[in-house]
Amino acid sequence: MSQAPAPGRPREPRIDAEVLAVTREMLIELGWDRLSMRGIAARAGVGRAALTRRWSSKEHLVLDALLGSAPDLEPYDGIDRRGWIEWVVTGSAELFARPDVRAALPGLLTALRDHEDLRNALWRTFSGPSTALFSEDTDRGALDARAVLVMAAGAALFGSLIAAEDDTPALRARILEILLPVADR
Repeated sequence: MSQAPAPGRPREPRIDAEVLAVTREMLIELGWDRLSMRGIAARAGVGRAALTRRWSSKEHLVLDALLGSAPDLEPYDGIDRRGWIEWVVTGSAELFARPDVRAALPGLLTALRDHEDLRNALWRTFSGPSTALFSEDTDRGALDARAVLVMAAGAALFGSLIAAEDDTPALRARILEILLPVADR
C-alpha cells in the first residue's frame, strides 16, 4: 500500500521490486518483531531515505510487499458471481497460508487495530474494486459482496491461525458450499 509518489526523481521500479522481495524474505526469516526498515534497506542495498520516501512506515511497506498497492483483479476475468465467490474463498485461503503473510500477521493485526487510516485504506483499496465486479451497482449486491468477502477472508484467517488442525480442503469446500447460494440472489 504505497503512498502517492513524492516529488523529485522518478521512482526506480527495480528498487521497489527488490525492497518488496527482501521484505517478504526477511519476514519469513526474522518475523514481524525483528523486521526493521533499516535492516530491509541494508539487505536491499538502498538507503533508508529511499524507503521512507516510498513507504511511510514498516506497516505500509509490509502491506505493499504482501498485497501490492492495488488488488490483482486478473483472477476475476470472465467469471460469474459463483466464480467470484469461489475465487474469494480460494484466494483468501491461499493468502493466509503463505509463510510471509503468516509471519506478518501478529504485527499487522496490531497495526490495523491501532491505525484507523491504514485499516480504512486497506479495506477501501481491496474491497472496492473486487466487490464492484460482483455487485452490479446495486446496494444489496454490494452488501452481499462485502459480506462474502468478510466471511471468506475471516474464515481463512481464523482457520489458518486458530483452527489450523481443521483447516482442510474439506472444510474450505464446505465454507464455499455455504457461501455459494449468495451468487443466486
